[in-house]
Amino acid sequence: MNAKTQPHDLPEGACLTAKVPDRDEALLGDVVVNPYRLAPLTAIIRDGGRTLSAAHVRVLGRGERGIDIVYDVSDRSLWTYGGIPVFGLYPDHVNQIEVSYKLDGERIRERYEIYAPAVRLPVVAKQTAALPEVEPVKVAPGFEQRLYLFNHLLAEIPGGRAFKWNGLGGAAEWDSVGNNWIADSNGDVRWYLDIEQIHDSNHRDGLGGTMGFHQTRDGKLIWGQGQTYSKYDLLGRRIWQRNLPDKFADFSHEIRETPNGTYLLRVGTSDYRRPDGKRVRSIRDHIIEVNEAGDVLDFWDLNQILDPYRGELLGTLGKAAIQLPDGVQKQDERLANELAEGDLPFGDTPGVGTGRNWAHVNAIDYDADDDSIIVSARHQGVVKIGRDKQVKWILAAPQGWPARLQDKVLKPVGEGFEWSWTQHTAWLTGHGTLTVFDNGWGRDLGPTKLAGNYSRAVEYKIDEVKGTVEQLWQYGKERGDEWYSPITSVVAYRPDTDTQFIYSASVNFLTPQKLTTSVLNEVRRGTQEVTVELKVHSRQPGSVGYRALVIDLDKAF
Repeated sequence: MNAKTQPHDLPEGACLTAKVPDRDEALLGDVVVNPYRLAPLTAIIRDGGRTLSAAHVRVLGRGERGIDIVYDVSDRSLWTYGGIPVFGLYPDHVNQIEVSYKLDGERIRERYEIYAPAVRLPVVAKQTAALPEVEPVKVAPGFEQRLYLFNHLLAEIPGGRAFKWNGLGGAAEWDSVGNNWIADSNGDVRWYLDIEQIHDSNHRDGLGGTMGFHQTRDGKLIWGQGQTYSKYDLLGRRIWQRNLPDKFADFSHEIRETPNGTYLLRVGTSDYRRPDGKRVRSIRDHIIEVNEAGDVLDFWDLNQILDPYRGELLGTLGKAAIQLPDGVQKQDERLANELAEGDLPFGDTPGVGTGRNWAHVNAIDYDADDDSIIVSARHQGVVKIGRDKQVKWILAAPQGWPARLQDKVLKPVGEGFEWSWTQHTAWLTGHGTLTVFDNGWGRDLGPTKLAGNYSRAVEYKIDEVKGTVEQLWQYGKERGDEWYSPITSVVAYRPDTDTQFIYSASVNFLTPQKLTTSVLNEVRRGTQEVTVELKVHSRQPGSVGYRALVIDLDKAF
């Protein structure tokens, strides 16, 4: 906005690199697009050395059907950014932005034009667009201002990946490029994360898919990626980015903020000594709790809490899962099973025993009522575990559990009950119930099939005293294959609208083309009334949705 200063305009004695801003028609300073190099569709309108307050921003929608993005800016944010933060620019477009603020007791209103560049992300063969196309099918009144963050993963990594060719075991080789963007209810891209700034397959700390996105109570974003976990704001400003504590390794899937201001992360271990004396890297089977400083306050070792040799579900997943050798009978004692393994290989593959992907924890929740955690282990079930590391209950089919855990398996009551299979997310609603995304792969311990499947979003009510579980509600079963997601996905209760937010994120993933058509829904709690449906059409072979979430701008700035 400011004119460039010419050398002859400088004060006497000033060097030629000095910059003395001239006054022009706008009272504020420069406009800086992508100020932190991570969020290209954001900007800061600098305050020009003035002290502003009570700012308000409107990013005008594009065309007749475009959605305005409107939010207030706290004085705290004005001081932090040195100006007015602008979120929600359209890519490859000259955006119209209206701002107002108080200056010296007067309300000032201004309009700015800000160009944001086109989306630039990694490209693979046969790709036809930078990001998936988000098609609005239904948006009920009252949901027009929704903003949805999509977290997708691309397993085929463009460029070098030499670091991944390792024989060390563990899950470091499990790498993906994250495509993470925010769309409005019109399906238009209004934000994305420049993944090439933080992902690099050739370096240890740059490996891994960006996963587990949540918006924290203070409006920031948290996520994890391989050997690191991070907290940033929506403008891409880094709050912190940390390596995992040295005892642990290989983050993926989940990081959660607790009401205590701590964070729960799903990890493996970098050096695990099994009872048989073998030292391995364990796979997706530990949960750690860290404080804001990154100190480890506690951890849960599922190898000791559950049974790493329960393999009933592993054999249904269409892969060569590693089981105990033929003729070997599984024992209740872990050491006996380890000694019976022989020379079974270790690594990130479905299989029984510590050092293999026997648990595959993909979600965590914290229950403040009794200081316990709820764990979704895809290859086992949903389990509630106390701070004392004792199992409180198990929400899973009863087959295969050892004697010491059989009485923890919940007993179904009521009509129409179904177990969940290879589920993703198991989160509390605040209504005394639990929502689970039942993927349905391996349903009833049946073999993999490419048709005749269904996934569900389910709400269960658990009576911990009686040890029972009742199914209160489900959605998705009647939609069959066109809503079936064999992997990933999420369901989360939204109290602001009394809806179940659902993202069936991997529809068509098992087809040869691997071009998914994910479906985002919001459904009135306890009903089949759909208030929102967006279809997300992948234009990048091999890319798959992991999760999505609602972004609340009221908390962000």
